[in-house]
Amino acid sequence: MRVEEQTIQVLKQLLDAEEQSEHPTKLPADTYSRIATYVQKLRRSSGDIITADDPLSRLTRKQLWLLEGMGRQLLDRRIAKALSRHDVRDLLPEEKFVCEFYMEFERMRGRFVKAVANGQQSVFTTLQKDQMRKMVTVRFKKPLEEVVGFDLNRYGPFRVHDVAEIPAANAEVMISNGDATIVHTKDSI
Repeated sequence: MRVEEQTIQVLKQLLDAEEQSEHPTKLPADTYSRIATYVQKLRRSSGDIITADDPLSRLTRKQLWLLEGMGRQLLDRRIAKALSRHDVRDLLPEEKFVCEFYMEFERMRGRFVKAVANGQQSVFTTLQKDQMRKMVTVRFKKPLEEVVGFDLNRYGPFRVHDVAEIPAANAEVMISNGDATIVHTKDSI
């Protein structure tokens, strides 16, 4: 059996086992990296499959679609189980990383709803201030003169392809105008 058939077949077996179990199953530590390695190999060997309409390109796109969908289902099921049990011990380290964002989201949402229910207007003032202080990394698609940020600091001037950290509110405007695009940094994965 070829490596690609094994990768898809193993992923299908892992997904089936996960669907049949109440608790997160034991996964090989390299599960996601093996899938990613195969996807990378598949993309490299297939060239420009996005626009090609030959049978091999269609098959490759279908494999990529299946791998993405099955990988997403596996991750979603495992995280849902961990969240419902409030126990992440059976998750792989990379799954725990993703799960932490879900848990943080739930905590923030709970605080937000509680503030509404308790009439705590000060919470919303704090959230607004925090959002106004939030910084975002962008890459400029067009030259731009110096701008005054929502934080009243000066930024720029910028040339095409410059990368800068600017207030999120300014970034939203620049991105919507087509002047910049967001850059996802290591901290913003």
